[in-house]
Amino acid sequence: MIPYEFSAERFSRWMSYVLRHNPERYGLQPDRHGYVNFEEFLSIAARRYPDLEPDRLRALIEASSTSRFEIALGRVRARYGHSIPVEPVGPPVEPPAFLYYGADAAATDAILADGLKPADRSSLHLSTTLEEALSIAQRKTANPAVFRVLAQEAHHKGVAFFRESELFLAAHVPAPFLAREPLPESIGGASAPSPSV
Repeated sequence: MIPYEFSAERFSRWMSYVLRHNPERYGLQPDRHGYVNFEEFLSIAARRYPDLEPDRLRALIEASSTSRFEIALGRVRARYGHSIPVEPVGPPVEPPAFLYYGADAAATDAILADGLKPADRSSLHLSTTLEEALSIAQRKTANPAVFRVLAQEAHHKGVAFFRESELFLAAHVPAPFLAREPLPESIGGASAPSPSV
């Protein structure tokens, strides 16, 4: 028999899959914000991870470097990244002047024509730094591009932004509030065209 060895990283990936994408497969009923009953989730998780106790689950959630999950009032949820429909928790917030979004450079023309829309998620995930947006894009493509979002301007024109951990979420950002950022050639990605003089 192969000895069982718990991996926090594997568990986090499994928990993300369950809470973000397929809670119904495990008999969980999320509310409109994506929360499920903590004890029900623990019971399901313990079938797969036999040594998982409530305190250990809480510690794993609190230790998550990206604050992916949240426990509140006997419920647990993924804070962002859902492909199932969820509503943001809390009211819209005023964003910083600029936010950033990383994508495949091949999508540049479509993004600058149609704006940003969620692809396989319920919301756009917008980063507070160019570096973070670039890092996210590089996990998905060898040819990344980063777009600067004129977030405060968009906010004042009616685009709603929500805060989740280090990310800002939005349902859509229209094209007039977007600009492609030039990237350092050292990263191997595509650079934005130089502005004409």
